Amino acid sequence: MNLTHKDYFKIAFPFIVSTVTQPLLGAVDTAVIGKLGVAELIGGVAIGTVIMNTLYWLFGFFRVSTTGQSAIALGKNDRNEMARSLFQPAILAMSVGLVFILLQSLIWQGALFIIEPEDVVGSNAKIYFDIMIFGAPFVLLNYTLIGWLMGQAKAKETLYTQVFGNVLNIVLDVIFVLYLDLGIAGVAYATLIAQISTFVIGALLVVRTCHFSLTDYLSEAKMSNSDLKVIVSSNMDLLLRTVCLLTFFNMMARVGSQLGSDVLAANAILMQVTFIVSYMFDGVANASSVFAGKAVGQKNPTLLNNVLRLTTIWTTGFVVVLTILTVLFKSQIVLVFTALPELLAIYHDMSIWLLVFPLVSGYGLTFYGIFTGTGTTRPVRNSTACTLALFLITLFIAVPIFGNHGLWLGFTLFYVGRFVFLFPFIGQVKQKCVEA
Repeated sequence: MNLTHKDYFKIAFPFIVSTVTQPLLGAVDTAVIGKLGVAELIGGVAIGTVIMNTLYWLFGFFRVSTTGQSAIALGKNDRNEMARSLFQPAILAMSVGLVFILLQSLIWQGALFIIEPEDVVGSNAKIYFDIMIFGAPFVLLNYTLIGWLMGQAKAKETLYTQVFGNVLNIVLDVIFVLYLDLGIAGVAYATLIAQISTFVIGALLVVRTCHFSLTDYLSEAKMSNSDLKVIVSSNMDLLLRTVCLLTFFNMMARVGSQLGSDVLAANAILMQVTFIVSYMFDGVANASSVFAGKAVGQKNPTLLNNVLRLTTIWTTGFVVVLTILTVLFKSQIVLVFTALPELLAIYHDMSIWLLVFPLVSGYGLTFYGIFTGTGTTRPVRNSTACTLALFLITLFIAVPIFGNHGLWLGFTLFYVGRFVFLFPFIGQVKQKCVEA
């Protein structure tokens, strides 16, 4: 297969559009609450979002590993493996989501102990958390459905699923908060309804677009103890990698909270901008993971080399475009979220870190998809652990001296490390295409 820019674009564009809508949810949540003009409310949404994202990111490997296994099964054209790559992670995802609901009190207490928000911020975050926790099974099931569709190169279906749910969430946000005056509870209810709706749409699209009858392969959903051990073992690297990422994001929230509610709120706005940029790169990573997984399934080194080449070209293009857009619109972006003078002052003081973010984050975020798409997960784990160590050392040294700038220096170095510590292991990915 001679992978062309046109081939890559057909898969990448829907993935980019669908993935970039995800951080827009957090951005809209923050923007809608920001219109109420209370910094503590913005901080409450920020803390609540961090807690829920911690739970979801911890098991984000459901989507990542499902995409990789689905892509490899597609490369082999093995229907049994295709069905297995959907059913087994879906069962585990639903089980984990139900456990979250059962343990919600312990989860909340643990989050308070780690983040230590101010009392008013914590009270607002609790309202958000108590509603959002009931969406956990649907979110984790959505991970497996979307991951499977991605692996099957069903780019349009992935786009429809995510865009539908996210647009619904945005519309309900505006209605519940700005028109029905439900405050933070309105934001949470909007998200919960959208999560359930997204699951329904995703399940229907999986059944509708699958080129064979999934019901004929229901036996593949059965898991023996040995099957479970294999699944857990193959996902452990991604789980540990996610733990490192969660430690990173929770430390950003914790240190920001310790610097004051205004700093926490301003940092939440800055983070929303970085999330949008990150997810645009993640769309490129998803396309690369599909083609890289096919290359391994077909034992096709030429295809893998083409994937590496196009990933580099597309990432470079996005770095240039996103940097230019950030320079041009950084002063306008913040006004979408808030008009509070104290938050605007902090944002503009810190905005230099937004300008360098596309360059420092792009290559690590996109090449990560090649590793996960081919199941080469140990380098991902090890490189993320190294970047976390670099981040924590930077915090220890820089925050007492430079305050919030020290925190964002650590943030920036974390993203630099995600590529610097990962790329030297690209040979392990290539080896998978020649192994018998």
